[in-house]
Amino acid sequence: MQRLLILCPQGGPPQAEFDASIAGAIQAWGGGAVSVSVVCLRQVDAQAVRRLAPAVRVVDSFEDYRDRNPALDIKAEALRLAREYPAANWWSIAIAERHFVDSSFLLGGAGERPQTQDHVEALIVSMVRHFEAVFAAERVSAVMSPVADSLIIHVFYQVARRFRVRVLAMSPNAWIREDGKPGFYIGRDEFMHCDRLEDNYRRLVKRGLLDAERERVRRYKRSVTEFNIAQVYHAMMKRPFVATALSPNLKRLWAYLRENAARRPEVEYYKVDVAAKTKANLLRVWRRLRSRSMLGPATLDIPAHSVFYPMQYQPEQTTLVGGLFFANQISVIENIAKALPFGFTLIVKEHPRGRGARPAWQYRHLARFPNIRFCDANAKEIMARCCAVITITSTAGLEAMAMDKPVVALGRCYYDFADVVYKPQSWYELAEMLQRILIDGEYDENAQRSDLIDCFFLAYLLARIPALLDKESAAAVAEAVCAELGVGHEPLVQTG
Repeated sequence: MQRLLILCPQGGPPQAEFDASIAGAIQAWGGGAVSVSVVCLRQVDAQAVRRLAPAVRVVDSFEDYRDRNPALDIKAEALRLAREYPAANWWSIAIAERHFVDSSFLLGGAGERPQTQDHVEALIVSMVRHFEAVFAAERVSAVMSPVADSLIIHVFYQVARRFRVRVLAMSPNAWIREDGKPGFYIGRDEFMHCDRLEDNYRRLVKRGLLDAERERVRRYKRSVTEFNIAQVYHAMMKRPFVATALSPNLKRLWAYLRENAARRPEVEYYKVDVAAKTKANLLRVWRRLRSRSMLGPATLDIPAHSVFYPMQYQPEQTTLVGGLFFANQISVIENIAKALPFGFTLIVKEHPRGRGARPAWQYRHLARFPNIRFCDANAKEIMARCCAVITITSTAGLEAMAMDKPVVALGRCYYDFADVVYKPQSWYELAEMLQRILIDGEYDENAQRSDLIDCFFLAYLLARIPALLDKESAAAVAEAVCAELGVGHEPLVQTG
C-alpha cells in the first residue's frame, strides 16, 4: 500500500477545504491501494480537515507539536541539522522566507518583519523535528504539497528528501493554456522540476516528432507568443493584473488586524509587523508615482544589438527559491551589463506588477550605466527585436524559446534542463556564453535547435494534467496523483 502524506500549510479555510477534498478523493480513487494522512501548520486547519474529511487521518499539527514539546538545545540541534542534512542549505531556506528578510532588495517595500537568529533557528529546528517524527510514525512513501513558496513547505521538502520520500509538488501552470484548457503538473522538488516533463523530453528527442505532433506544437507556440497575461489573469482572478499599491487586505482591514494580532509568531511565522506593513503601503504609493518616468518609453526604440532582461515580480517564490542567489535584481542587472559583449545594449523592463515596490533611486542608478536602457513597451515586442533573453526563472524563458531566441536561465526552474537553455555557473561563465551566442553565432549554428525546442514544448504539454488545482477538480487531481503513485485507474495525462 502507498502511504501519502499531504501538507496543509498556511492558507486558512480555502487551503484546508482544498486539502480535505483532495485527500478524500485520493483515498476513494485509490480503492484501498493508498492511505492518506494530512499534516497542518495550525490546529484550526487540522480541525477543519477532520470535519470535512472524517475518513482521512489527520496527524498532530505543527502548532500541537510546539505546545507539547519543551524548549530544546537549539544550537546543538542546528548543528545536527547541518551534519545530517548536507544537501539542505538551511540559511538559504530561512532567507528565502519573504516575511523575515528583504532578499529582493526592495528596502521596505515588502514590509518584512526582521527576526533574530535565535528565533529563526528555533523555528526551523522545531519544524524539522516535527516532520521527522511524523515521517517516522507514518512510514510515508510519498508527500503532496503546494510549491515551495513558504518556509514550512521548503522545510517539509528537505525532511522528505532525507527520508527518501517522493515529493509530489503541485505546480500550477494554468496561465499559458492549450486550446483554452487549464492545467497543472506534478513536480519533484522546490524548483518545480518535473520527472514526467523531463522523461517525455528525452524520449521525444530520441524518437523525433510526428507531423501531427509538430502541428500541435506549432499551434501551442503561437499561443505562447500571443499570450496576454493581463487579460488571462483578469479572466481567471476577476481582478486587474496590475494591483493597487495598497494592501489587498484594505477592504477587510479590521478583521485582518484582529487575525494578525492573534497569530503566534513561533508557529505562524508570517505574522506581520503592522507598522512595517503600513510604511510599506505608503512607500509603494509614493514610489509608484516617483518611478513612473524612469521605466523607459513605451516605444520600441531598440538598438540592433540588444539583449533583453525582463524583471520579475518580487517578492515571490520564483526568485526567492528558484533564484535566491539572484534575488537582488539590481545586482543581477549590473552584472549582466558587465558581461555583455562590447557593442551590445541591455534592455530592461520592470514587471508591471512590480512598479512601486522598489525605490526610484535603483532605476536612476541602473540608468547611469552606459549600456543599459529601460523600455516599457510590450515585452514580447521587445523580445522579438532582441538577440537573446536573460532571465532568472521567468516564463519569459518559454516565450523566448517559442520565438527561437537564445535563453539564458540564471536560476533553477522547470525548463532549465532543455538542451537549448544556457545555464551559466558564474558571471565569468555568463560573459563567455554571451560571447559565444552573440559574437560567435553558436546558437544560430545549432542545426538541431528547432527540433529540440519542439520536443521540449510537446513534452511540456504531455506532462500537464488538464484541470485546475481547486476543490471542484478534486477527482481529476486525485486521478493524476494516483497515477503518479501507480495505483487506481489510467491517468488523465496524455502519453503521446
